[in-house]
Amino acid sequence: MSALSRLIWCRTYRYLTLLLLLLTCTLVQAHEASTAYLNLTKDDSEEAADVRYDAEYELSLRDLALLIDIDPNQDQQVSWAEIKSQTALIEQLVTSKVTLESATQACQIASFEPLAINTRGGFNYLHTNFKLNCEQPIDRLDYQILAGIDANHRLILTQPNEGTPLQVLAVGQNPLGSEAASDSISTATNFLKSGIHHLLIGWDHLLFLFVLLIPAVYVRKQKQLVAVSKPKAALLEVFWIATSFTLAHSITLSLAALQIVSIPASFIESVIALSIAFAALNNLVPLLRVRAIYLAFFFGLIHGFGFANVLVDLPLATSARVLALLSFNVGIELGQLVFIALVFPIALLLRHTQFYKYVIFYIGSLISILVALWWFFERAF
Repeated sequence: MSALSRLIWCRTYRYLTLLLLLLTCTLVQAHEASTAYLNLTKDDSEEAADVRYDAEYELSLRDLALLIDIDPNQDQQVSWAEIKSQTALIEQLVTSKVTLESATQACQIASFEPLAINTRGGFNYLHTNFKLNCEQPIDRLDYQILAGIDANHRLILTQPNEGTPLQVLAVGQNPLGSEAASDSISTATNFLKSGIHHLLIGWDHLLFLFVLLIPAVYVRKQKQLVAVSKPKAALLEVFWIATSFTLAHSITLSLAALQIVSIPASFIESVIALSIAFAALNNLVPLLRVRAIYLAFFFGLIHGFGFANVLVDLPLATSARVLALLSFNVGIELGQLVFIALVFPIALLLRHTQFYKYVIFYIGSLISILVALWWFFERAF
């Protein structure tokens, strides 16, 4: 081996080892999308010099717990009494972190209604109503909930009487009203980006793809793993795995998003974790002597319901829901292709090495089993 080859190998080895350690530390976090909801309705019932809005804001209790201590007795059970006792802090949080602005100045929150708890996609959400007084119609939203805590947090904004499409907003300054696009292209773009984002932050979906992709550069001969001699064979295997997974999750994503089939999110999330553990175990001990494309299709049906959690409870008309569904699904596929483009060339390059066989394949599969089982017990119990 030449000096240049040894240098490249050493650097690649170090890079992949650090990457594996990083994944080991990071994957203990489940992918549950951090999503809040804000509905703004202009109040036209009264003649007044200012502009008034009725606002409904919903934030998951899981996210609220990152900002306010809603479980002071540390019993891992959040009661209504505990939520109610923190009313003043919750109102202060919303007032300071959800700022709607007109051309001249920020709107003022006039009053809060009593808090409530709603359920969305099987998860508990804090529901708060408040009234806004603005000098002019709002055109910006400065949204700072979970700023510096969760970069993946998103806000879904609806303005039913403004004629603007549903918007998926990130933390920070966001244009509203006339400054935001108000046609189907905006809806498609929003959900395309949301689909890419959802796949790339979905550690469980990525881990599932990972455990399906890493054996694609091997064939089993007499119970031994043998690296494929021609890259074309591995490339075809990855193509069929990706196609099978795409077809399967598209079916169940459509059924759930169009509200034809409904399955509790907590159950789906638990089964997704088990699907990862089983697929990784099948790498180490072939329990099912079937090609990975069949596992990708079977478990892809389950993962499709997980993807649908983002769309199920959105207040969309049928036509808008279909458009959002198609755009979101395309975004998922693009995110999937990005992940495959990052992982597969490395697998192909290192398929003949002991490092890939023992560290990436064997140890990677074992870590995947442990992480997936951790997720399962966390989600199920």
